[in-house]
Amino acid sequence: MSLPQGEGVARAALMDQSFPAPGMVMSSDLLLRPFHHPSATLTPPRPSPGLDAEDLAPADRLFLLQLQKQALQYFLDNQVESGLVLDRQRNGGPLRMQGICSTTATGMGLIALALATAPPFQLLSVAHATVRIRTALETVLHRLPQEWGVVPHFIDSATGAVHGADHYSTIETSWILAGALWAGHFLQDKDVEGLATQLYDRVDWQHWTAPSEPNSGELLRHGKGADGAFLASSWDRLNGETAFMYVLGAGAMADRALSANSWTALRPFYGTAAGHRFNNADLGLFVFQYGLDLLDLYHWRPPGEVDLIAEARIATLANRQVCQQAAHSFATYRTYWGLSAGDGPGESAEVDVYRCYSPAGPIDGTSHLMATLAAIAHAPATVLENLRAAQHDQQWRAHGRYGFSNINVDRSWVGRDIVGIDAGAAVLALDNFLMQNRIRTAFTDVPAVRRGMERLGFIPLHPPAANACQHEEHLRQAS
Repeated sequence: MSLPQGEGVARAALMDQSFPAPGMVMSSDLLLRPFHHPSATLTPPRPSPGLDAEDLAPADRLFLLQLQKQALQYFLDNQVESGLVLDRQRNGGPLRMQGICSTTATGMGLIALALATAPPFQLLSVAHATVRIRTALETVLHRLPQEWGVVPHFIDSATGAVHGADHYSTIETSWILAGALWAGHFLQDKDVEGLATQLYDRVDWQHWTAPSEPNSGELLRHGKGADGAFLASSWDRLNGETAFMYVLGAGAMADRALSANSWTALRPFYGTAAGHRFNNADLGLFVFQYGLDLLDLYHWRPPGEVDLIAEARIATLANRQVCQQAAHSFATYRTYWGLSAGDGPGESAEVDVYRCYSPAGPIDGTSHLMATLAAIAHAPATVLENLRAAQHDQQWRAHGRYGFSNINVDRSWVGRDIVGIDAGAAVLALDNFLMQNRIRTAFTDVPAVRRGMERLGFIPLHPPAANACQHEEHLRQAS
């Protein structure tokens, strides 16, 4: 199955004439209307748990909505004919027609395509979004290599060749599953739900655990290499990157599912950044986003003592403070902040290099602006200040077709590309922030997800937990 005529990166986007086309200036009246999607009749809307999006100035709300529209557009433009989504694309200039596709970007893209049918943008009709999503799922089911249900991380869009050390990747597969299950539930489409169920049911989560390794218990392995050998590492940290994957694993059929022991095997990893002690202090912003925009931890409390939402709030503000403390060495951080894995300047002007930027290093004057956008719920005023500065900066012009490129003032460098998972993280975070937790609500209502949460021992909260961003004055200081 292929995309309908007119769709995909190599073709112009196909839109219903009654809907606003990408790039059209939309009226503030449309952008500010309340959301009413057909699935809301099946899932009653829940109150926003202390989020302060309602307190935004109209201009700020419109600014964030425009950024969300740009991030959504990434997935409309960069879904190739197979249905997979390109890992990266130029943020200005001519588009690449082919390249390496990412299964995580594809999973996020399934959510984005379904969202594109809904207010406030309605960039696709439900029928066209459904065809696009089915194309991707049938490719993953029938054309990608898989082992015990787990698929590769990177695939060449032209040849289908697998790239990267993680020939089979558990975290990437989890994003495909999450996106498929979410899209089927949100669109209430039986064909999409059926394909998503096939993908989900074929994963044998128990096969991918590491029971023979010391202290590993039921931890999930990272995957396998091209030689068929398990990769050395397991997903052992409790954070926003891993939590949703263990929930999916626990919700599977009993003979393939993870047990509750898998969650208890996860451990926090405390450290200090900018004087604040918190879980995963050595990692970049993305670890405190991603899966936390799927799981509704405002209404559900996971087992254990770690408050992942509160830790994400602390991590966001500590990340900014680390940049501020480095401002004496790097001119970038006198205006901008944001440390997270992404592109930075290479040794020559023609080369960009992907690095795992974080408060623990490397720190070279590079600011990851899109990663700060995905932290909008944790520090709205701080994030808006950062992005407004970039928007109005006429020297570097980091604001491109899909959002903000990374920037390094010290090296006179602006990133050429937007990475698909950065656009996806922005889509999820902005939709939750502006649309009353729409992503989290739909994901938590997926039967497999709800089953996994209950099996792991998640407890419903009544009333919902307060949002961490209401408690800025109570940041945990390291002793």
